[in-house]
Amino acid sequence: MLAAVSKACGVKIPELYLPAPETDLTRFAVVACDQYTSEPEYWEETARIVGSAPSALHLVLPEYYLEHPGKTTVERRIDSINAAMRDYLKQGVLKSIGTAAVVLKRTPPGKNGRLGLVLAIDLEKYDYKPGNRNLIRASEGTVLDRIPPRVAIRRDAPLELPHVQLLIDDPKHSVIEPLFRAAEQQCEPLYNFELMQGGGHLAGYKTTPENPDLQAALNNLANLESGRRDGMLFAVGDGNHSLATAKTHYDNNKAVFGPDHPARYALVEIINIHDSGLEFEPIHRVMFNIEPEIFRQTIAAFFGSEATITAATEPLPGSPEMLPAAIANSDGSLVLPLLQPDGCRLLNLAKPVSGSLLAAERVSGLIDLLVEKHGGRVDYIHGSAAMLSLAANGASGLLLPALEKDDFFTAIARDGVLPRKTFSMGEAHEKRYYLEARKII
Repeated sequence: MLAAVSKACGVKIPELYLPAPETDLTRFAVVACDQYTSEPEYWEETARIVGSAPSALHLVLPEYYLEHPGKTTVERRIDSINAAMRDYLKQGVLKSIGTAAVVLKRTPPGKNGRLGLVLAIDLEKYDYKPGNRNLIRASEGTVLDRIPPRVAIRRDAPLELPHVQLLIDDPKHSVIEPLFRAAEQQCEPLYNFELMQGGGHLAGYKTTPENPDLQAALNNLANLESGRRDGMLFAVGDGNHSLATAKTHYDNNKAVFGPDHPARYALVEIINIHDSGLEFEPIHRVMFNIEPEIFRQTIAAFFGSEATITAATEPLPGSPEMLPAAIANSDGSLVLPLLQPDGCRLLNLAKPVSGSLLAAERVSGLIDLLVEKHGGRVDYIHGSAAMLSLAANGASGLLLPALEKDDFFTAIARDGVLPRKTFSMGEAHEKRYYLEARKII
């Protein structure tokens, strides 16, 4: 019964690996590798905290180093990661906990906790191409050039550690929430600890295929309205390119692997979009290597009469709390704070004559123009504090408003995918930390 329901949902209860009981989990668990891509000091501090201790830092490649490899080439870093994975398995640093899922609670500092369920999904039921009707769909456009270097990381890796988070549309809270309540009442936690670098608290509980609470959760998952209405049970909330990489690696090799190979599946965390602890945060745009005046002139040329820019508030505010808010009005007009070294301005965009009302899509052409014509480099930043710091050091950035959660599944079902970097599930320090692992060879 469970196998049939799991197959219908596109999920599998995998064999999971966790650090051995004596491991310092605070030093083992590190944040998703695609965070802090313009802040090397974060990763330097993480390395200092970890020291010589066993850590997921040795099992992943922070994306900062894809663009800034330093003295150690990317190829050598990948070889080191694969060697560390083999060593951790051989030496028992990572140990199997058997065939199981993990139901967890993550509580960032000063915020409500959010619940998650870690299991594997079937990559045959997933596609990242726009307009597909698969059970599991990407939420944003995939940049194909980003996949090959990530496939190189996965190609010879014996393990995967996920930062992919999938969203389900469960307004009745029928899947994850009852499972967590039962586990919390009946079980001792697998882990219960503080995350490094301000990540908050993480507690998780093991649940096995024999558990009737897990069986009930998967039955309720199979019967969600979004599956009947749109043929979509899951939308990728975080880790679009990581999941696309897993799919590409499997597709490239499935003729050799066969239908039952571990690489057919990918380990993910499932989150209910209606969880009160889940907040959608904006992803801001920051440009490097562009003179501030050129940035403003390009805005004026690109948007024409749709745009007006207010005079600067000088100097830049001393704290992110003092920054004006980005606003998306119901008529489609936008107010976007423009941060530059000499101060903060407001970019006012009138309702567009045609096209998307989403802020991310409206500014995407501007960003492309700045990169192609003026040689700028773009990065996508979580959190206004980081934007403020980068602007103070010479960058130019636009603060964007957050996407409303209620619009998420409707937009994907209607439009296929959202523009790239439209939303974020929390700020950088709230992202998933690596802990659970699964064999993929």
